[in-house]
Amino acid sequence: MTGKNALRVLVMEVGPLAVNTYIVEHEASRKAFVVDPGDEAGRIHGELVNRGLLLEKILLTHGHFDHVGGVRLLKDRTGAEILIHPEDADGMRAASRQGRMFGLRVPDPPPPDVLVREGDTVLLGDQAFRVVHTPGHTPGHVAFLAAGMAFVGDLVFAGSIGRTDLPGGSYEELIRSVREKIFTLPDDTVLFPGHGPATTVGEERRTNPFFTGEA
Repeated sequence: MTGKNALRVLVMEVGPLAVNTYIVEHEASRKAFVVDPGDEAGRIHGELVNRGLLLEKILLTHGHFDHVGGVRLLKDRTGAEILIHPEDADGMRAASRQGRMFGLRVPDPPPPDVLVREGDTVLLGDQAFRVVHTPGHTPGHVAFLAAGMAFVGDLVFAGSIGRTDLPGGSYEELIRSVREKIFTLPDDTVLFPGHGPATTVGEERRTNPFFTGEA
């Protein structure tokens, strides 16, 4: 997708849990972010190489194993900085243990390079991504917002919401995060979730059963 903000977004569904990994390309500079490289890091790296992109940063919405399984290889091959909220850094370090609980082998990522917090700005070329702390799925879950788009991880999906029954989850916090941090964005803001199809703020505000009282 290309928009007025000169960013192109490629979605790749990776791993046995069908996680959405996003390659965000700044067209003018040929620089890129990868959001939530959950698995199949070789395939992700291949896309970067094929497109002639320089990977600058790996943005993690949260530390669950299915969203961080490709971090180590991408870091090793590109040297890109790893960014995560401090409250999810420990969870990321436990990725291999988490994976074993689901019968999967997941390499533990290296330590993060940058700990991001509410209100921080992350630059990709001349485009700024704002960090918004959105706890509920995990304590340190964040969303990354740029002009007209939001990478929301496992906070909210098309017609649903993220799990809150895992350690550190909170249904009340998640609902509050969506209402206060996501539904306050313009209706046409595109939401790129951690699983499933993209949607918009307006669509979810109008039809998501967890916010219309129909769930």
